[in-house]
Amino acid sequence: MLVDWIHWLSHLSWLEVALLLMGTMLVDCPRYALARVAMVTIDFFRDLWRWLCGQSDKDQFDYCPSICVILAGYNEGDSVARAIESLIGAYSRLEIIVIDDGSAEEHSMVEFARPYGKKYDNILVLARSERGGKSSAMNFALPYTRAEIVITVDCDSSLDDAALWECVQYFKDPEVGAVSATVFSRNPYVNLCTWMQAYEYLHAIFTGRMVAERFGILGITSGAFACLRREAVERTLGWDVGPGEDLDLTMRIRHLGYKIKCAPYADCLTDVPTKWKQLWRQRLRWEEASVVRTHCRKHIDMANPTKASFRWSNFFVSFELITVNLAFGYVILIYSAWLCVNKPHHALFVAFTFYVYTLLLEFINVLTLTYYSRTRLAHLTTCLVLPLSPFYQLFLIANRIISYTREIFWRTSFKDNFVPKHVRDVTWKW
Repeated sequence: MLVDWIHWLSHLSWLEVALLLMGTMLVDCPRYALARVAMVTIDFFRDLWRWLCGQSDKDQFDYCPSICVILAGYNEGDSVARAIESLIGAYSRLEIIVIDDGSAEEHSMVEFARPYGKKYDNILVLARSERGGKSSAMNFALPYTRAEIVITVDCDSSLDDAALWECVQYFKDPEVGAVSATVFSRNPYVNLCTWMQAYEYLHAIFTGRMVAERFGILGITSGAFACLRREAVERTLGWDVGPGEDLDLTMRIRHLGYKIKCAPYADCLTDVPTKWKQLWRQRLRWEEASVVRTHCRKHIDMANPTKASFRWSNFFVSFELITVNLAFGYVILIYSAWLCVNKPHHALFVAFTFYVYTLLLEFINVLTLTYYSRTRLAHLTTCLVLPLSPFYQLFLIANRIISYTREIFWRTSFKDNFVPKHVRDVTWKW
C-alpha cells in the first residue's frame, strides 16, 4: 500500500498535488498552521530579547477590580459544591452568586450551596421556582451585584488557583470588553472519546484562541468560563436566549467596539462527554446555534460594509466561520462523493494523502503547544492520540454538515431543550 501510494504520488505534477491538498485547508486545525508558525517565531525572538535584557516574565497580578462569579445551573446539585470550593479564597475582591434555575427537588443546587452561603458573607444563593434557561438565570442574578467584572462559570467546572487573577489583568485596558479563558478536559483519559476531546481542546481553545486574538478575530468566550466587563454586558442588555448565548453575547460586545482578549493561562477544568453519542448530540447543539443562527442570521450585519458600525475585524470573524465551517463543509461532501463515483481507484490514495498531510500540520500544532505549555509532559501525553486526529476531524465535519443543514431548513436550535419550551416559543426565530 505505502509503495503504491508513493508511486502514485510521484506521478502527479506540483499543480495537481497543490489542488489535491487544497482540501485539507477546509479542516479546522490546518488552517491555523501557518499562523501558529508566525506566532511562535515572533514570540520566540521577543522572549529571547527579554531574556538577554534580564527582564522577568513572572506574572504581575497588580490589577484587582471587584468581580462576581455567577454559577447558574439546572439539576446540577451534585457538581456545584466542587465549583464553589475552587473559587473560595481564589481572589481578594470576590462575590459568588449561585442561581438554581428551577431544579428538581432531588437535584436541588440550593441544598448543596446553602451551607456555603451561611458560612461566607460573599456567597449569595438564589433559587427560582420555574426554569427559564441559563440566559434568563444569569440575567436574573446580574442585579444582585455591582462588581466591575462579571464571570460566568459552569457548575460542572472548576478553576485553577490563579485563573481569576489571570483573567482580570486584561481589563486594565478600558477597551477590553470580554476575556476568553482556557478550558481543559477534567476527565481526559476515561476512554478514546474523552481523550480526543482533550486533544481538541488543547489546540482549538488553548493555542487556537491565542492565534485568533493575534489576528483580532477572536469572536467567542467559553460558556464554561467567561470574563465580561459589566458595563459592556449592560450595554448589550444582557444575555439573549440560548443555546449559544456565550457566542451571541461576545459578538454583541464586539459590535459595540470592545476588544476580545484571550487568557491562555486562566485554566478551567470541565467534564466532557464520555460517550460518542453524547458528544454527537452536544456538538449538534453547539453547531446549530453558531454559524447559521448567529453569524448568518442574527449578526450578518457585522459583515455588511454599508453599516456605520462596520469593522473589518468583525467581517473576518464571520467570513472565516461561514466559509471554512459552513461552505467548505459542503465542498468536502460534494468532492468526496464525486471522487468515489468518478475515480474510485484513486479514492484510497487521495484519502491517505489527506491523512499524511493533515498529520504534518497537526505536528505543527503540537510544536506550538509545546512552546506555550506550562505543563508540557501532561499536554504531550494527551497529544499521543495525534495519529487518530484526522478521523476525529472527519467526525466533526460530518456533525457540522448535518447540524448546519438542520438549522438552515428547520431552525432546530429553537427546538433545543437547553431552553425551556415556554421561553423558546416566544423567542424571535432568527
